Amino acid sequence: QRDQIETLHTRLASCLKYVEGSLKTGTQGEILKMKAPVLEQIQQIVTDFHSITLSPKEKDNLLLVADNHQGLNTACSKFAEVKIEMVNPEKCYAIGDGLKTATVGESSSITLFTSDTEGKECPISAEDLIAELVCCRDASTVKCDMKRKGKCIYEIQYQPVTRGQHKLHIRINDKNIKGSPCVVFVTQSVQSLGTAVRTIGGLKWPLDIATNSEGQIVISEIDTKCVSVLSPEGQRIRSFGGKGDTHEQFKVPRGLTVDEDGGIFVVDNTKNCVQKLSSDGTRVLSLGKFGHNPLQFYSPIGIAYSHKTDKLYVCDRLNHRIQILNRDLTFHDCFGN
Repeated sequence: QRDQIETLHTRLASCLKYVEGSLKTGTQGEILKMKAPVLEQIQQIVTDFHSITLSPKEKDNLLLVADNHQGLNTACSKFAEVKIEMVNPEKCYAIGDGLKTATVGESSSITLFTSDTEGKECPISAEDLIAELVCCRDASTVKCDMKRKGKCIYEIQYQPVTRGQHKLHIRINDKNIKGSPCVVFVTQSVQSLGTAVRTIGGLKWPLDIATNSEGQIVISEIDTKCVSVLSPEGQRIRSFGGKGDTHEQFKVPRGLTVDEDGGIFVVDNTKNCVQKLSSDGTRVLSLGKFGHNPLQFYSPIGIAYSHKTDKLYVCDRLNHRIQILNRDLTFHDCFGN
């Protein structure tokens, strides 16, 4: 770029020398004819000069490190704009089944997302992260492995060696991320527990299961839109319901539960209702419709009965709440919104 400027300077000096010579030796007519091409040449020289950016053609890769970020800003403010990307552990979070449950001897994984103070993506190095699974019973520790999946997305894997309650600690720069430590329940693998006692077949997309006081098995079947009662040995005793719009029928029977008297309670995901049936399948009561008020539902998905409180707990999924009902399907309370 320096050479380019020197070339322009030479061109301008040559043009000036030509003008001075013409003024000394040329006639008035030659001087007038000289004016237009000289001005055009000077204009071209000015244009070429302005096109030079006067900045480096190649930029260095600079790593500026300072304990005091304000000091770094002050030192560099005269010649550069300083932008500091600093990961904020409180803005980082993890998702995955490995945050809640795991199995002895099997690999569990979670996905970590890292951000800065403003919530924007911010990468980290392996040295910044410490992740370990600690057993609550004996304080034994399992180190976690980390590998990058995207710019600011990381996979954390661990393999538990003992069952029971554990705590998963995830720290960045010695500070816990959002939600850390989290409680992980580690169970024994099915293979190590033994083989199945019995396998029951012949069902059509079974989704939920409960037992009554007689040991009978109550199952909701999505494909046939019915509820089936089986003997403890797995023999079908009766099925009731079927697809339809009447109170005795179902559209999508999802969750079910059985109370201490053998009454069967079924939540219908599509009808947005709860049905109470007797042990022989006779409809006792049906309640609910689509909505957001008490005793209204939006895609209910599960239901449970507590012998201790004598209450029903309905998972009102898309209303993001749990509705608590009495056994006569009157409203008692709710939590969540």
